[in-house]
Amino acid sequence: MNTLRQKSSVIKDSYPIFFQLGGVHENLPKQEVLAILEGEEYPYKVMENGTQYLIANTSLTCGYHTAFRASYCRRSIRILKKSTVSSTDTISSITAAISREIDFTNFFEKNESFLVRVYRIGKVNTKYLSTDLESSIGKVIWKQTKGKNKANMKKPDIVFVLVFYDESYVFGKEIYSRQKGAFDERQANLRPFFKPGTLEPRFARLMVNLAKINKKSLLLDPFCGPGGILVEGGLMGCKIIGSDLDGKMVAGARKNLQHYLPNTSYGLLLSDARDLPFTESIHSIATDPPYGKSTSTFGKGIEDLLKQFFEEAHKVLVPGGIISIGMLSEVPLQQIVEEAGYKLEIYEKMYIHKSLTRRVGVCRKV
Repeated sequence: MNTLRQKSSVIKDSYPIFFQLGGVHENLPKQEVLAILEGEEYPYKVMENGTQYLIANTSLTCGYHTAFRASYCRRSIRILKKSTVSSTDTISSITAAISREIDFTNFFEKNESFLVRVYRIGKVNTKYLSTDLESSIGKVIWKQTKGKNKANMKKPDIVFVLVFYDESYVFGKEIYSRQKGAFDERQANLRPFFKPGTLEPRFARLMVNLAKINKKSLLLDPFCGPGGILVEGGLMGCKIIGSDLDGKMVAGARKNLQHYLPNTSYGLLLSDARDLPFTESIHSIATDPPYGKSTSTFGKGIEDLLKQFFEEAHKVLVPGGIISIGMLSEVPLQQIVEEAGYKLEIYEKMYIHKSLTRRVGVCRKV
């Protein structure tokens, strides 16, 4: 059900790219990256994957945009060297190995500055102090470039990264790095319209990405509420439509979309998710239906609501269309989607907090 997929085509101008992933879940960050690759139709080949990382052969453009879109990807790196770490390795031997294999003059324009950073996935190889290793590699770069390219701790033009993971390390040029607090300004309680129980923005972006959407296709959230999923989709350049049975939610979603996406076109409808005004025109649905004490389904039991929604969604999705959905762990989601004519591709349980665990499901119309 969580098999790694890859586009089987010739990959031109490709490089091994290291995606450093968040540790929020064992599988979902990896599945998010793969969903973006598939949705954007990027040619790629998975080379290796493990806890909190994935290595894929693909283009630098793909490496940047995939990491930019992925909510649980910390950074992407063009790998220049990959090696195992032995018990006899020292900072000097690691630095020497990097120096022998990489001509750093190939990566600089005139007078560009640089920075070296060392990270770890898990508590591995802690005997190598990060600051000492960063300084050692930095000196090699400075010597190779004959002092023309200097280190800059605040705003470097180029960042080189070494990541220790398992019993190995990769060293390379950083393509993209997500800044700390990137989602903070879009937290639910800071939006113009706030509703308790709303998805936090990082999780909303995950749902959009798992729907395998791209800029050419159309994303629908038929239980849009305050519009958190739509905001994340719009920020990634997707074409977005939202609907809700509650007029207050539609009005609130409009306020939030106007605030975060003032120059973006979108559609908002007052509509029942069990009777959608579309016919095989929607490519992807990402949604988080109402549930829990702080929400209302207007008297409709959640299982009955979902059964009717999935039947209706089957009519509005294009062939092969995707639904990503968040749901209470207790709901028999697998049975519901399969009975409605979908293939369940991802089915994961994700802990949110002590009183809430969500099921994340991704299914394809068959």
